[in-house]
Amino acid sequence: MTKKLEKTQRYDATPEQVWDMLLNEEFVQEKCTAAGATEVSVETLQEDGGTTLVCRRVLPAKLPGFAKKFVGDSITITETQRWKDPSGETRSAEYLADFGDNPISMQGTITVEPDGDGTLVRSVAQVKCTVAFVGGKIEGVAVDWTDKYLDKENKVGKEWLARG
Repeated sequence: MTKKLEKTQRYDATPEQVWDMLLNEEFVQEKCTAAGATEVSVETLQEDGGTTLVCRRVLPAKLPGFAKKFVGDSITITETQRWKDPSGETRSAEYLADFGDNPISMQGTITVEPDGDGTLVRSVAQVKCTVAFVGGKIEGVAVDWTDKYLDKENKVGKEWLARG
């Protein structure tokens, strides 16, 4: 069983400005800290055909009891985004969130595209948990958690862009 996450964020900035922000290590640190991360490390790598961003963050496991017993008091997430070279003003990345030894995975795409005088960032992901009986509930919690994280990212991103 898997659950799908779809989220669209809008920024009053050009696609180039938004893409630069999303790959800025200081911005990634700021958004992760704002979302409650207690530890954050970020690295960007230039590779043939694009840019890879790897972000490792440790978060308190604010989860329902049935899910927390699988995770413990904190959860470490390593997110890898592989951004392709741009196609016009549109940029896209494949991403994978690794939850360490936990029985959950998330993978999907991020697209940055023009929207009138602004930019849309669309995230689409599949969340899968391999725990029998409660896997669907855990997937639902992960989708809700990620949705709130992306809301925080959008808020921090708007503030970041306003600071110029």
